[in-house]
Amino acid sequence: MSIAPPSPRRGTEGSRRELGWTFAFAVTMGFFEAAVVVYLNRLQSLGELSVPPGFPTLLSPGSPASLLILTEVLREAASLLMIASVACLAARGAVARLAQAAVIFGIWDICYYLFLRLLIQFPETLLSWDVLFLIPRPWVGPVLAPLLVSAALVAGGLHALSRERRGEGLRPAPWKWGVALLGGLLVILSFMLDTPAEFDGTNFPSRFRWPLFLAGLALGAAAYLSSLRRPPAPAPPAHLRTAASGEPG
Repeated sequence: MSIAPPSPRRGTEGSRRELGWTFAFAVTMGFFEAAVVVYLNRLQSLGELSVPPGFPTLLSPGSPASLLILTEVLREAASLLMIASVACLAARGAVARLAQAAVIFGIWDICYYLFLRLLIQFPETLLSWDVLFLIPRPWVGPVLAPLLVSAALVAGGLHALSRERRGEGLRPAPWKWGVALLGGLLVILSFMLDTPAEFDGTNFPSRFRWPLFLAGLALGAAAYLSSLRRPPAPAPPAHLRTAASGEPG
């Protein structure tokens, strides 16, 4: 008995359904993230939470504030593991899983700021400063910067997943991975380099390194776009070219 292969239409519908659930997970995760920040802001207003100057090296063992900060650091690490877990469940292959993770992360971050704006009217503008991450030390920057990164991740991730569904998956050369990693490192450095040594959660830098940030973003985009170009097909051996042209060897 022969089994008919699944139709391309059915495969496409399945991929769209999986992507829909991926979107739902990312949006709800964004709300959970915003809800946590609402609670943290309330604790801060009550005097129950403050970032110890010199974080993370000067945390006081046993203090309630240090426990809350440590809990937040672990929660951030857990959030990244959640994203990686769902991406691994939703896709097969390293590139497809990385693309899924990029889509989830980007939607999560964008929805996080949308929900924060609805709940506590933050950020006031796209240039409002924010604490973006705490691992391994505080990342700070204008809200516009992480939103640009998230938009690029969603666009690139969706495009890569679309190519995977069409059987045109990306297989970047190692040097292109290196360029992408360098771009990501520059973006991260732009968030960390000017964080004050005695950062207390409110004393933000007076400037943001936009040139460094944009250079990193451009390198990442260039590495991805260059991966879309197919390498030229290898030339046939000389004896086959001679036979095809009808000329004597």
